[in-house]
Amino acid sequence: MLKPVVSVVVTVFNLREWIGDALASVLKQTCGARSMELIVVDDGSTDDSASIIEPILQAAPIKQALFQVHNGGPSRARNIGCQRATGEWVQILDGDDLLHERKIEIQLAASRRLGPETAVIYSDWCRLRWQGQEWVADSGAGAPRIGIDPLADLLRTENFIPTGSQLFRRSWLERVGGFDERYRLIEDGDLLMRVAMGGGGFHRVASPEPLFFYRQREGSLSRSVSREFIEGCIRNASMAEAYWRGKNSLTADRADLVASIYFQAARYFASRDKNRFDAIVDQIGNLSPRVIPQGPRHLKYASRIVGYRRAERLAVLYRRIKALAAV
Repeated sequence: MLKPVVSVVVTVFNLREWIGDALASVLKQTCGARSMELIVVDDGSTDDSASIIEPILQAAPIKQALFQVHNGGPSRARNIGCQRATGEWVQILDGDDLLHERKIEIQLAASRRLGPETAVIYSDWCRLRWQGQEWVADSGAGAPRIGIDPLADLLRTENFIPTGSQLFRRSWLERVGGFDERYRLIEDGDLLMRVAMGGGGFHRVASPEPLFFYRQREGSLSRSVSREFIEGCIRNASMAEAYWRGKNSLTADRADLVASIYFQAARYFASRDKNRFDAIVDQIGNLSPRVIPQGPRHLKYASRIVGYRRAERLAVLYRRIKALAAV
């Protein structure tokens, strides 16, 4: 039997309501059943997601398998699926997201022109939000661009590449050790950054419409753990900073980019955790002798006069007084 070209790894945790749609989007792929295998990892669901998954897999016209494991988080579930993959390429899909029916076909066609140094193929994507009783698409597609400075590009918010919009070359997943199972949030960014630091290439495949649909719900993990999300952003920025320092390549532009991420985190912690705020401001100080944020305008001006640390604390005090006055 011929090996599949693409292994589709779908991870599920309490997604009974949405997993059927996700699997249907896989089975509708136009690349052909013989090109794919389907691996579903149920990460300890307690809502009987398996009762939806099993009959779909039994009727699927492609090689398929279901693994039910104790809950260990998204990184572990993805790694379990990827370790069982046999295809040259791996499509990872969270169980509440969707693929365009031509997604794999279009990206596979491009892969035939690419050398082994290409680790990730990606395309434009679209965010869907649950409003009332239906999914509503955001205006405009996500359009990431990873260029000649991939590590820096991956840190930029506008270049967010949701995991399902990509194809990973399996050999590169193995080379970098897959997802870091310590992390539940921003673990996808961490993986892509390690690929970039290892020399893996990123190739964008153009398409007339988005090829992946990222369904964002109020209960999704990235929206429910704000502090952990912010800490993940700091962690990735710190990893890039350390890498560039080690290579003696921390240019002014790269330092400004890392500092901008630290500034966003500092604003979050300013009113929540004084010690964490101070530690982040110290990190900014290690990048630039003048700790001046790019905005908001009033904070930028105040920082020039009294210093950023004091200006941010004054801003927090002002917001608290304003809130009390409004009661």
